[in-house]
Amino acid sequence: MSRLFFYCLVALCAGAAIALFLADDPGYVQVSIRGWMLEATLGTVVLSLLLGFVVLNGLVWFIRTFNPFKLFLKSTWKALFSSRKPAEETNKGIQYLLLGRWQEAYKLLVENADRVDTPIFNYLAGAMAAFERGDRLAWNFCLDKAEKLAGVNNYGIRSLRGFLETRDGKVEQGLAMLRALYRIAPQSPFVLRQIKDIYVSLPDWDSLGPLLPELAKQKVVSDAELEVLTERVMLHRLVMASQHDLQALQLAWQELPKSLRYSEALNAMYLEKLLMYGQDSEAGAVLARYLKHAWSDNLVSLLGHIKSTNPQQHLLLLEDCLQERPNNTMLLLTLGRLSLRNQLWGKGREYFEHALRSSKSVALTAEISAELGRLLEYLGEHERSLVCYQQAMLLMENKLPDLPLPPPQR
Repeated sequence: MSRLFFYCLVALCAGAAIALFLADDPGYVQVSIRGWMLEATLGTVVLSLLLGFVVLNGLVWFIRTFNPFKLFLKSTWKALFSSRKPAEETNKGIQYLLLGRWQEAYKLLVENADRVDTPIFNYLAGAMAAFERGDRLAWNFCLDKAEKLAGVNNYGIRSLRGFLETRDGKVEQGLAMLRALYRIAPQSPFVLRQIKDIYVSLPDWDSLGPLLPELAKQKVVSDAELEVLTERVMLHRLVMASQHDLQALQLAWQELPKSLRYSEALNAMYLEKLLMYGQDSEAGAVLARYLKHAWSDNLVSLLGHIKSTNPQQHLLLLEDCLQERPNNTMLLLTLGRLSLRNQLWGKGREYFEHALRSSKSVALTAEISAELGRLLEYLGEHERSLVCYQQAMLLMENKLPDLPLPPPQR
């Protein structure tokens, strides 16, 4: 509005100046063309030219605004006067896109979109270029244009929009778009993969669980990845079930697929929760079944902490395993503990000493020294017990601080 006022003011000043200039002598203009004679004062000619200029500009503005004949479009003039073809410009834009020259790629792709046979392709590629340079308004504009051109069958474009929304940090908004699209077009592996990735990143294992069969059916993930995802979902179910009661935990364990029955992570979690509920006997039975089919140092160590009603059976089971793993430190330590549970003090001492000789882990050596020191103390070998305790303390990861102590008692 201020600019219009300025222009009007300038026009009035110019008109006033011309009127003063022509007040004494209005001038005279005569034009003769092929027998036609035109005579007028200079002021009339100037005013006529100004009026013609204003009318012409008004007509051009009207045509550009309403554009009934599709005139005055950049694409129209480029098609008439440009030396390069739209296909060549589009190919160049694609090359720029692949090279990471986002601004140049966007300009070429979008400017030539309405001049090629496949404008949707240009707008989609332009959306990717705009996204990479962080112009949210531009990539939304490109996707809007592409969706409008695609009409009803715009599922793929909506999938791309959900993908870009997610990558732009609008995870909830992108997930809502993708889930709505999946309900309409369930046979969409790319949409499924995006939903899966979002659930894993959140993480939302409750929502991912029902998608696992479809992920396998549409071959969205490999068998190895599917097994990992299934394991994580089942781990979550075990944890959530354990927060209710023992029955819910046992039911969740029974619902495990057979392929995961001997998963180390799942067995470790189930055993931990069983021990939390004081179900040592069941934990021992589960662990014994596991060790008959697979091996795990971590799970073997749990067997030494289980207060089983039949420790002799566990001792015999692990002694059979010792034939294949004669110098396995964790196995020897657990055998020592099981020997003590069977009140076999001499055998327990032998296993602890053997474990101490075979240990290559500082933390494990400290643990074995503490176990051996405790046993020797009760066997009456106080000096040897004190040496073991001192060794355990020296090897502890969290060393005891230097504190003042009372003088030794004599």
